Amino acid sequence: MNTTFTDIASYVRHNVFVTGHGEPRRLRSLAVSGNLFDVLGVAPLLGRTFTIDETFGGKDRVAVLSYNLWREEFGGDPSIVGRSISLSGKKHEVIGVMPGSFFFPTHDIQIYVPFGFKPTELVETRRPHYMSVIARLRANVSLEQARVEMRGIASRLEQMFPDTNTQMGVRVDSFHAMLALDMKPALLMLFAAVSALFLIVCSNVANLQLGRAAARIREFGIRQALGAGRWRLICQLMTESLILSFLGGTLGLTMAIGGRLVLLHSAPEAIPRFAELRLDGWVIVFAVAVTLFAPMLFGVVPAMAGARSESLRVRGDTALKDRQSIQHILVTFQVALSVLLVTGAVLLVRSLIRLERIAPGFDPGHAVSISLALPDIRYPNEEQIVRAVQEFERRLLAEPQIERVGTTLTLPLKGFAWSGDATVEGRPTGEYERELRHNSVTPGYFNAIGTPVLRGRLSNEFDTAKSPEVTIVNEALEKAYFRGENAVGRRIKFGRPQDQDPWVTIVGVVADAKQDGMDKPTQPEEDTPFAQRPNNALTLVVRGIVPPDHLVALARQAVWSVDKDLALTEITPLPQLVRASAGDQRFRTSLLSTFAGTALFLATLGVYGVLSYSATRRLREMGIRRALGAPHGSLYWMVVRDGMRPVLVGAVIGLVGAYAATQLIVSLLFGVTPADPITYLLTTTTLVATSLFACSIPALKAVRVDPIVVLRWE
Repeated sequence: MNTTFTDIASYVRHNVFVTGHGEPRRLRSLAVSGNLFDVLGVAPLLGRTFTIDETFGGKDRVAVLSYNLWREEFGGDPSIVGRSISLSGKKHEVIGVMPGSFFFPTHDIQIYVPFGFKPTELVETRRPHYMSVIARLRANVSLEQARVEMRGIASRLEQMFPDTNTQMGVRVDSFHAMLALDMKPALLMLFAAVSALFLIVCSNVANLQLGRAAARIREFGIRQALGAGRWRLICQLMTESLILSFLGGTLGLTMAIGGRLVLLHSAPEAIPRFAELRLDGWVIVFAVAVTLFAPMLFGVVPAMAGARSESLRVRGDTALKDRQSIQHILVTFQVALSVLLVTGAVLLVRSLIRLERIAPGFDPGHAVSISLALPDIRYPNEEQIVRAVQEFERRLLAEPQIERVGTTLTLPLKGFAWSGDATVEGRPTGEYERELRHNSVTPGYFNAIGTPVLRGRLSNEFDTAKSPEVTIVNEALEKAYFRGENAVGRRIKFGRPQDQDPWVTIVGVVADAKQDGMDKPTQPEEDTPFAQRPNNALTLVVRGIVPPDHLVALARQAVWSVDKDLALTEITPLPQLVRASAGDQRFRTSLLSTFAGTALFLATLGVYGVLSYSATRRLREMGIRRALGAPHGSLYWMVVRDGMRPVLVGAVIGLVGAYAATQLIVSLLFGVTPADPITYLLTTTTLVATSLFACSIPALKAVRVDPIVVLRWE
């Protein structure tokens, strides 16, 4: 119906298992329509890609390998095209290998296979919401034009197919924007933090150059008297600054190379799956540009401003005041940026603390999860799947070190298996719920994972495929669907009022377990007994009295004693599952806290440097004041006041700027608002305390001066 796209393709993530090459291995796979690679506009490195006919069953036993899988699993064999490999027990012919630079939709996909639909399925099935769709715009067609047309098509589909398309709109985004959507706020925040830190460093350099230039006034005067022009002096200063900047830039790039390796090793999950962390040409060009630009702006200019006097006899009193004014402005600037960074860091730290105090809704201690899939070819019907899962659990429970075992389709904090409509018995015709989350669990699952039962009972061995259908729901469903009334004994069906789905009785209510993340609210979910709705992709939860490694070994032994060709994947201790859910937040909080700490240190150093230089230049004044009887205390506070004045001005500017800037990171906060008063109090207190310390050292040196020694020196 559309006229804005040349073609539209679809895809969905799923897992396959390769056998025949040692121990069974899970591969991250993408099931696709046959025209996907045509839409993407990419040719294979070897062989060919799919045809549209291979989308459908009967012609779908073909596969395209990613470059990395080809190299790692098959040794880069150029004759791989035409060979057969076993994927989840089914023979597939390798027809192509993609180039090394290609990835879709993320770098972790290893193999591509067709959907294998029946030819009529794409026409008759109108609710495959699990599928993702990608399209290519026609030439000279804008994204907004495509949005307008697709909204119109969605509206027409609502009228043509009201049963399946009511309230079903469409969203059109550029593929790149979609990839970067989740990470963009965090990356922009970190880039802004790095930029602020860079400016603080540069203003510190400018302050140092001002002080250094003051000590070289007579040198510049002599050079000018001997015939050196202003341009000659600028070239000299530029050469000196560039040498220092080049050394700093070289050291920085070296540290960046090391930092990249550390990051890839210690926090690979913090890097977006579609991105590559590498020092490419653009990074080098940026580093060189900064290395050349920074010394000219923050080194040469302040030095020339501090060395304007051309007189050999100048005492520099007027120049001193000018330099002090510039230095105080730079200190104010540093403090303001430091306050901004520290405020953001404290907000994120407080968010992380609150996030880690949230209960996940289950007991992660002494338990591990293990994922596996039962190949269709060896487990072709539901009865065989149920028997296999029961045998896994029976053999595991026979081990004295294992206390509890359960099976589920989807773990907490891992999203959901699938969703659909639901109708509550007794509701008016036409009123139904949308996007109810579904799961299947064995009787021992909730005890194994440690989610408490609030009302009713759990499923048991009598809840089979031949018994009346029942389900267990979470508290979020009870509150949303039954307005807080007891849901036990009520009936629900998983479809719209007019659908012929059977009524299911709710026999129990369990506590809410987090699904999409510790910071996301729990959505309504129902858990059907596994025997009544089995699935061949499942996860075992094993709880015992031995360390996780021993639990995994026992689980592997039990599963392989039933079927030695099954691959056990995603072996995760549950505490690690909980910790990983806040991994992104923890990573960016650590980085921003490091930046903020460095900024605070540099700002304190700047305050100390300016005040120390100022106090040194005022030794004669201090000596005279002491000789005239000024007490130590008044001289001490006079120096401290001079130092704290730009600090307080910068703090006020920084707090105002921080309030405005933190409005942009609301999506990164949890349980804390950008206007959190405790955060601003902590920031202000920390800054004032460190600045007072920085001011105290030169102030103490100044008041301890011996007036006789100073005046004799003068």
